Amino acid sequence: MSSTIEKDLPPQAFEDEISLREIVSVLWNGKLIISSITAFFAITSIIVSLSLTNYYTSESLLISRDKQESGMSNLSGLASLAGVDLSSQGASLNKVIDIIQSREFVKRLITYDDVLPSIMAAKSYDTSTKKLSFDPELYNESSKTWVRDAPANRDVVPSYIETHKEYSDLLSITKDRLTGHVTIKIEHISPVFAYDFLSLVIQEANDVYREIDIEGANKALTYLNQELSGSPQVELKKSITNLMEGQLETKMMASIHDDYVLMTLEPPFIPERKSGPVRSLIVILSTISGGLLSFMVVLFRRYY
Repeated sequence: MSSTIEKDLPPQAFEDEISLREIVSVLWNGKLIISSITAFFAITSIIVSLSLTNYYTSESLLISRDKQESGMSNLSGLASLAGVDLSSQGASLNKVIDIIQSREFVKRLITYDDVLPSIMAAKSYDTSTKKLSFDPELYNESSKTWVRDAPANRDVVPSYIETHKEYSDLLSITKDRLTGHVTIKIEHISPVFAYDFLSLVIQEANDVYREIDIEGANKALTYLNQELSGSPQVELKKSITNLMEGQLETKMMASIHDDYVLMTLEPPFIPERKSGPVRSLIVILSTISGGLLSFMVVLFRRYY
């Protein structure tokens, strides 16, 4: 039976089969090529990884402050007539996160000294002097002026829209749905700037939300004052007065709390160790890639 099957097979059927022993033999004979290519990848990856700039990550654990919303449900109907949306009042973690990630927030942040060049022109960081250096082709540190060749349709000074992309790369926000905690991280080549900038982000987020709530409370008070003066009903006046007290309470809370929306559980810190790059992983993956490529080269030379 077996001889019949062998006769029915094409003449090249057995010749085209590549045994595992043959593959091992081919790879062994090409060991010089394999070792050369693998060594090249390994050495190159070491050189490249050592040339990469270290970066550091500062982080902070926060939680949304629970604010009283006394009178909000009753007031919303009256306030809506005046075009005031009081549903936005009160701490909303999702809205705070949206604010932090927005372009308008970046526009606010870059008004502070050294924030814009630290985001857009940082080149290196000296761990001994703790000094951040800037790319001289982009920014003149002495005169504090931008000298870059501006891309088409852009100014020499980077706009907040252009800066937003780089800012988004530095920023990381994660929210724990179970606890309601939020972790904000800033990654930068300067551990000092990572700490300072994260502190600024948290401070400004609280300030922006404070301004929003105070503005909303002022609008509501203006409207309620008008309703109070024009209402002849005693009960309605009493209700309006209670609602006004709620708005005054909102303004008071906004004035006395620095951490108005984001309450700090773990404050930002200056990182002592780098968070990247992971040079050992770069070398290992590159060496493995070089080894696999060398196998393919040897097998291709033998069979093709």
